[in-house]
Amino acid sequence: MTGEPRGRHRAIADPVAGRARHLGGAFAAAAVLAVVGCALLTFAVARGDGPPPSPEAGPPAPAGSRTDATALARSVPVQVTIPTIGVKSPLMTLGINADRTLQVPPLSRAGTAGWYRHSPTPGQRGPAIIVGHVDSESGPAVFYELSSLRPGDAVRVRRADGVVAVFTVDRVVAFSKDDFPTGLVYGDIDHSGLRLITCGGTYEPDTGGYEDNTVAFASLDRIESAE
Repeated sequence: MTGEPRGRHRAIADPVAGRARHLGGAFAAAAVLAVVGCALLTFAVARGDGPPPSPEAGPPAPAGSRTDATALARSVPVQVTIPTIGVKSPLMTLGINADRTLQVPPLSRAGTAGWYRHSPTPGQRGPAIIVGHVDSESGPAVFYELSSLRPGDAVRVRRADGVVAVFTVDRVVAFSKDDFPTGLVYGDIDHSGLRLITCGGTYEPDTGGYEDNTVAFASLDRIESAE
């Protein structure tokens, strides 16, 4: 983001790196790359490939049960809650810009996160993608504390069908924008996963952005009924 740098966003050590399972697929072909400065939080999609298709979904599982990645049908997410860092945000629906970059929430709504509509919905098999700004000219934004998440922290995503998909954080990693692991972050997986993405690293005043992306990887733990 433009404005005063907020300092370095520290990557969390990865005690469960072996749980990452990249199988390739639609997101590897039409992958979203690293951010080009937090002033834009722009994610470039490989040109010419078009948005990745929505995955197939299996039948819904009963609320309150543990489930595998095929248990939930597609349903738009409407809210994300991360209790340990004080996040409770409605979710905008984001698509693709004309220049093949991923849309992001406008800076006028820096306190709101967004779900990429060509990714799975949270609870379907595959990596659901939620992005948000780290800060703005007015101060900290919705994912300002994302790098503070620890393995085991809960992420709750309420869906339009009344189901809450509860994810457990596996790890949080800072990736250089110059060496972003596109396949690892956006590639297909054999379970229901979640990627929370923002800017991180050192603020670079010459470019008006941060040097890294902070990515929180999470896996579906259970489903509940919305209160």
